[in-house]
Amino acid sequence: MTLLSELRYTDPDGEVWIAPAGSNVDGASIPRALWSLMGGPFEGKYRNGSVLHDVSYDQHTRSWEQCDRMFYNAMRCSGVSASEAKTMYYALYKFGRHWKRPRSFAGAVARSDNTVPRATPVEEEELAATRSWIESAKPSIAQIEARADAAPQ
Repeated sequence: MTLLSELRYTDPDGEVWIAPAGSNVDGASIPRALWSLMGGPFEGKYRNGSVLHDVSYDQHTRSWEQCDRMFYNAMRCSGVSASEAKTMYYALYKFGRHWKRPRSFAGAVARSDNTVPRATPVEEEELAATRSWIESAKPSIAQIEARADAAPQ
């Protein structure tokens, strides 16, 4: 998909995220394994967050952690339920394509072991178990990150 006009989002910290007109996006923010459960990347409440996430991942001007958190916040702002947004956040955090540090960004948060996981196939059984846990335990974002970090790669 090619954007015909600019898309902007201001996150809860006041950071402005911009997807410029002419940006090409492929919807990869929403893993195909989740489409039947949550919907595709170019439909419904996920669309704007998905577009901004794709562009931010292509730009690499912020850390992947910031991009994923923005996607979570943008989904919630667009009316996506907490459990669906948290499940998607977990999937991105655990299985997403990541990079070590942003281009031209000194404030990146480094992981404690200084390694960054590479994109891995989404494990549907693990994702279903995590979604169930999210729905029953109502964890914080930090708890979701800890679960993703603890799960075997």
